[in-house]
Amino acid sequence: MPSIDRVQFRLVDVSAGWLEVCLNLNDTAYDLSVSSALSEPLRDLFQGLLDLRQARDDEYRHLEFEWVGEGWMYEWTLTPLENDMVRARVAFSGQRTEGGKVFPVWNLQFSLGWEDFAAQALEQGAGLLRAHGFAGYLERWGKDFPAGQMVRLGHALHGLDAGIEDFDRELTYISSAGAQA
Repeated sequence: MPSIDRVQFRLVDVSAGWLEVCLNLNDTAYDLSVSSALSEPLRDLFQGLLDLRQARDDEYRHLEFEWVGEGWMYEWTLTPLENDMVRARVAFSGQRTEGGKVFPVWNLQFSLGWEDFAAQALEQGAGLLRAHGFAGYLERWGKDFPAGQMVRLGHALHGLDAGIEDFDRELTYISSAGAQA
């Protein structure tokens, strides 16, 4: 069984079309800055974690995705491991000039339990909603909050049916997600 790393995933701020993320891995902090014009980081992370848990082997699984800035990229790869563990790889690379050579900056790999990773992602997403609301998130990010993916991931984390069609239950879940995660 792979060793479990100490991982803290934190959404620091969203403003002017930028999402600031801090990934603390074994007491070393890595700052990620992502542009809304080029990627959908929360949707990708929520969907990737959900696909690790629920997608069948014969279905497409969203386990590789990119978070993009202006001239730099964070390439994520999520790999399911035994005992409900996840190995995540985040490779950061950048270009000094448009169209120039891509330079690797760092390549992180860490392992943690699926439930821990999903709970941290949900708690941080709920924190953004509590701080800014849906309309405030839209104004700061420039795109809608990925509420559907968040609800489905939360239901998977808490053993609830992900295929519900109950708007009141979904709103109740979103409003209490941080407390449950």
